[in-house]
Amino acid sequence: MRIRRENVWLAFLAGGAAGVAGYRLYPLSGGPTLPHDELNIALTLAGAVAAVFGIRLNRPGARVAWALIAASQFMIFLGCLPTYLPPLFGDAKPAFLGALALIFAVQYPLLALGLVLLIRRRTPSMDRAAALDAGIVTVSAALLSWVYLIYPLTGDSTLSVVDRAALVAFPFGDLLLLSIGARLVLGKGVHPPSLWLLAGSLIAFTAADTLQSVESLAGEELLGGYWPETAWLVASILLGASVLHPSVRLVEEPSPAVVAEAGRYRLALLAVASLLAPATLLVQYLRGAPQHIPLVCTACALLFLLVLARMGGLVAAQREVAITDGLTGLHTRRYFQHSLVMEGERALRGAGLGVLLIDVDHFKSVNDTHGHHGGDRVLREVARRLYVATRGGDLLARYGGEEFVVLLSNTTPPIAREVAERVRRTIADVPIPVGPATSATVTVSIGVATMPEDTTTVDDLLALADELLYASKTSGRNRVTTTAGSPPPVDATGPPRRAEKVAHP
Repeated sequence: MRIRRENVWLAFLAGGAAGVAGYRLYPLSGGPTLPHDELNIALTLAGAVAAVFGIRLNRPGARVAWALIAASQFMIFLGCLPTYLPPLFGDAKPAFLGALALIFAVQYPLLALGLVLLIRRRTPSMDRAAALDAGIVTVSAALLSWVYLIYPLTGDSTLSVVDRAALVAFPFGDLLLLSIGARLVLGKGVHPPSLWLLAGSLIAFTAADTLQSVESLAGEELLGGYWPETAWLVASILLGASVLHPSVRLVEEPSPAVVAEAGRYRLALLAVASLLAPATLLVQYLRGAPQHIPLVCTACALLFLLVLARMGGLVAAQREVAITDGLTGLHTRRYFQHSLVMEGERALRGAGLGVLLIDVDHFKSVNDTHGHHGGDRVLREVARRLYVATRGGDLLARYGGEEFVVLLSNTTPPIAREVAERVRRTIADVPIPVGPATSATVTVSIGVATMPEDTTTVDDLLALADELLYASKTSGRNRVTTTAGSPPPVDATGPPRRAEKVAHP
């Protein structure tokens, strides 16, 4: 029976699960150890081969990243050979066996580099929130690792210096992978099945190393043995399945604009991670074991600062949401009104103030002809061109529906009129795409009022701009109306923003 391409990952996962189950059950049969060890090596190699095959099958864009991840699995395979197939190395020199053990350690930097490249593809810009969240998780995990693994291993006099160094390297490598893996999973962007399979592989891999360290400290195997090996095999199978899954191409998709939000599950995770430091101190106190007070205090201080920075980011993000229009990226009407009051006070002390009230002409017909999606594209493009045509210090806001407003500080009536004309021309000169192969010519009507020349209160200023906007629309649209009605000198304004510097209004 031929397996469909999109189901290859599922077939591999099922076969791998059967192999891992067989690995766990085989010791119960009382058979020789060699077939058991051969199965271990075969499943480890299968994960690496599946990853390479998945790259060729699905052709993800981030091939270098996935190739590094696959290479890390091959390092595990090579490093395990002397342990599980000793007959192959019966006459090998110790230096050669040591080189193979060193190859096993190379998996950590290879896997870490692959994960970093995936993060760079997913979030080209800085994701401060995800970095802080990953930092909180890493600090807590590092404290637990030191107290319960690294410190006891370094003080175990029954082990040689080389053995202790090798065992301590595992927790440090796991912390490196944990911090990068947490940043990958907690970052913005889509989270397809392939990403969750990869995350499961990292968790299983870390669990395997942790169990190995615990067994070394205990001096005996836990619960019948073979649990670290089983976890390593689970990690290998999940890694291969993650690259075989068709959604592997979505893992590298760039994320949308980064927002410092936090859902209930993430907050619960961060709360648990933050409480681990004092909980560790309490447990050590109750056990009568070393409390590592300087280390715990340092961890608590770091967690406090990280959580404080995260809360500051959440407050800033909420404020940004409150003052930013979700469709156009301009400021909201409420923010404009608040700024208008403050600028009005400055205008009465001598600084000029102007308001451009802008309405998109015949916008209802755009919606009726091209649908709401086309109308949204028009509003976004009008906002972008509005940003380009105005000056650097001007405040832009969506006033409501298809209406926009520009607050001009330090201005005069001639300057305000010229800015308005530039806005009108910038919007009307080039048709706006409203569909894959459709464009529409869009014009705007503008009312211009200034202070203190036209009025002395901000309420009257806004009311006058609204009246002048109505005059523009009743006079034929696609025009600018002021109280003076005469055009200003051509060079009366400051320079407009440069379009090539604008990424989003």
